[in-house]
Amino acid sequence: MYEEFFELSHRPFPSVPSLVGYVETESHLEAIETLLRCVRRDEGVGTLISAPGLGKSTIALRLQEELETDFEVVRLNSGHCGSRRALLQAIAYELDLPCRGLEEGELRIQFAEYVERLESRRMMGIVILVDEANLLPIRLMEELRLLTNFASKDRSRVSVVLVGNMSLEERLASPYLMSFNQRVGARAYLQPLTTAEVANYVRQQIQLAGASQTIFDDSAIEAIAQRSQGVPRLVNQICDHSLLLAALGDETTLDADGIEEAWADLQRLPAPKRQIRTDNAHTTDSLIEFGSLEETKSESSAEFPSVVRFEERSQAEAEEEFTPEAAEEPEVELTFQNATNPFDEQFEKEEVVLDRFASLGDQEVRGIRRVVSPRNSEIAAFLVGSEKNLAEVEMVQPSYTNAEGMVVSRDFSTHSTGFSDLDDRDIIVIDANETKVEEPQHPKMPAPRRRTYRQLFSQLRRQHA
Repeated sequence: MYEEFFELSHRPFPSVPSLVGYVETESHLEAIETLLRCVRRDEGVGTLISAPGLGKSTIALRLQEELETDFEVVRLNSGHCGSRRALLQAIAYELDLPCRGLEEGELRIQFAEYVERLESRRMMGIVILVDEANLLPIRLMEELRLLTNFASKDRSRVSVVLVGNMSLEERLASPYLMSFNQRVGARAYLQPLTTAEVANYVRQQIQLAGASQTIFDDSAIEAIAQRSQGVPRLVNQICDHSLLLAALGDETTLDADGIEEAWADLQRLPAPKRQIRTDNAHTTDSLIEFGSLEETKSESSAEFPSVVRFEERSQAEAEEEFTPEAAEEPEVELTFQNATNPFDEQFEKEEVVLDRFASLGDQEVRGIRRVVSPRNSEIAAFLVGSEKNLAEVEMVQPSYTNAEGMVVSRDFSTHSTGFSDLDDRDIIVIDANETKVEEPQHPKMPAPRRRTYRQLFSQLRRQHA
């Protein structure tokens, strides 16, 4: 489209890898020499690793061009093969061998026969050049390793070169590819272009396209290097799009503004300003503008100035410390009306813990039934109170007295009773309630009475005294 406007013979910045107008940089030259040495000296598997857009596919084309005189080069444009059969079919297709309707074993035998016929053709071997090798599954990398086992007396008949991004190096470090990783004989890496290399590349591409005048000036070259970060793919995109916009705008020379406009259009960013105001409002940096960018002003904004000019201060005034003026009125104290105490929390339900040794004067335990004996009351009153003023002590009723049908004698006296050890009136006697259904007893034996129990316990005490 713009070739006729700039009088160019071809498109100088293609969007696909091409050797037309190839410019060899220092990084590219080092990578090519490393891989050529690895293949020709049969050092093992060669790898080319770099970030996207640095020219891996272009290097693959250069390797194919250099090796075609001595080797049968099989260049696989993509490592995305689903099975071993698909990989062998792709290799057979590049070697002009039958590839359709054959099984995996037949394809492998066909490849072995082709390798044996290389000596008659005076070829050193086959080079399998895999682009985008980072997409190869592990089982297919093992298949490539097995293909390198075809060897003659002095060298292997099949060489492999893998080209991929940074994930290829991580894949080779997998423990499943330990055997494959041990066969890697050379590793090459690509680096971004420097500013000088970007300038050399752009100018050489324009010259090879037949330009009769300078299209990109020095500011444009610097802007291209800055925006592309030295990535050749981005350099091609920026230069190609800037030439297109320049042809549409009838501009024969591109500067930094033209490159910024092309970059903003590629990234879908707002177009940069091309016109810079030079009126009195922008003659100094000590100005601040207020208001909208529209020319019309509303009535409400008319009273505010559009430009505020700051007076220049001397260095002594600028370094002087700020001293606030003394306030005539007292300081204001802030009072928060709605402040709440975070610890003043109302609980919905509180658990009451009863201690049998604590005081029983609280309202929560006043109605609990108690069972005491004169002896225990005397001991407790003596311990808590004094000999003259004995305290009134009550003991908590045992749990077994809460059962239905139980009648417990109660005696809260704390005074001295003078009971002897042989007295059994302090014994608690539990009798069955009249409402409880009693079991039928033997008709000849009458029901025992309380007096009978007392006599029985008194006799037992005398015997053990």
